[in-house]
Amino acid sequence: MTSSQSLNRLHTQLAQMIALEVGIEQRLERLIPEVSNHIGTISLLENVKNLSRDHRQALETRLRNLIDNPSNYESQNVTSFLTNGLSMDENYPVSASLQAVYTLLNQAIIGYSVLHPLATRFLDSPYAATEGTSFHLTRQHTENYVQAIQQISRLIHDVVIWELDEEECECQCGCISCRSGICLCSHAGRAFLSNAWAAVGPISTNELLYVQHPKKNTPAANAGLHKGDVILGANGKDFNSFWDIFSVLENAKSGEEIRLLVRRAPDVVEEIAMVCL
Repeated sequence: MTSSQSLNRLHTQLAQMIALEVGIEQRLERLIPEVSNHIGTISLLENVKNLSRDHRQALETRLRNLIDNPSNYESQNVTSFLTNGLSMDENYPVSASLQAVYTLLNQAIIGYSVLHPLATRFLDSPYAATEGTSFHLTRQHTENYVQAIQQISRLIHDVVIWELDEEECECQCGCISCRSGICLCSHAGRAFLSNAWAAVGPISTNELLYVQHPKKNTPAANAGLHKGDVILGANGKDFNSFWDIFSVLENAKSGEEIRLLVRRAPDVVEEIAMVCL
């Protein structure tokens, strides 16, 4: 394989990522006005739109630098390349298939994330039956697809290296290992992806225990809890997760009073008495 052919795949993948970032930006432009009544969501989408714009601009700069550098290969017009050099599915069906499946699985996972609170809110949950509810299906299907996504994440780097080897495209990495003939590029890719996930942290963290709308005539409503209140602790102990308050409620006797420490404003903290079920 010539260096021109080798570089063309790098440029094509850059172009595909630019097209993807453009699609994200355009989609967000249409979605943001529709979520203007939810402050948290509009802030998130605005941040993602800015990220996508910055990503696109950085990718465009890199592609332009590569294409306009005559030492790489014959100079091309970036706009023309972006328009005409976007499809490599036919030439690389294995990695393209894994990318497509990964996208579908992520779409399914976020769909099940929507189904989960619906199942609990409308009593299609473990409190309705011991198995077979929407809650049970959501949990199992999500675990299945997360596992499949991990498998793809572990495999994709090896697949791309395999495709390059099939075309006899030798590694041009400048690290001491690759220069010594021991290519560790796929290992480094997996480590990078794993570190990126670890750096962001888990989805469930020691988050604030915000109160949703309490049901009418429940202990919380009768005690005067309101939407937006933050429960900091109970009976003199601080809460670190939702499991803490769940444990207190589960272990309390019927009619027992618990003292909730509640924050209602940045500088307003109150103690509220709630009588347990």
